[in-house]
Amino acid sequence: MIKGRVFQSKELIGQNYQKEKFINCKFSSQLIRYTSFENSSFENCDFSNAILQSASFENCELKECKLSWINFKEANIIKCNFYKSIIEGCSFEKQKLSNSIFELSNLSSSYFLKCDISYGNILNSILNKSVFESCKLNGANFLGSNICGVIFNNCKIFKTEIDINGFINYGQTNGFVLETQKANTDRL
Repeated sequence: MIKGRVFQSKELIGQNYQKEKFINCKFSSQLIRYTSFENSSFENCDFSNAILQSASFENCELKECKLSWINFKEANIIKCNFYKSIIEGCSFEKQKLSNSIFELSNLSSSYFLKCDISYGNILNSILNKSVFESCKLNGANFLGSNICGVIFNNCKIFKTEIDINGFINYGQTNGFVLETQKANTDRL
């Protein structure tokens, strides 16, 4: 277990962490290069503004972590669980996020380009002003998530789950007008 450590870039180059537990650690604004985290857990850790170059996170759990303003373009994220994390203003490009879980997390103003989020769970999360462009969302689950102002552009969506409140909020922020229909009794 690594607790309360403030990491420096030189400690995060070419490392392989397996089955490690990080608690209250700071990785913010550091270069993380050629480093892999496998089957590891992070609790209340700060990665904000970290620079990820050929870094990978596989089968990791990130609970109550700050991951704001990170470009994940050169990182690999495979089957990770993000719980109560702040992932605001991040950029995900060509990520295979299938089977990943984002629960009770804030993904506001994040950008997803050509990501595979099939069978991923984005549950009870905030997605305000996020953009999904050319993403695969087959079987994804958005139940309980706030999708106001979200843009889905050229995405493959099949058997994607969204609750009625999310659908109504999405419709209203995209110009749809919802009205109740009165029964037409003149035809009877």
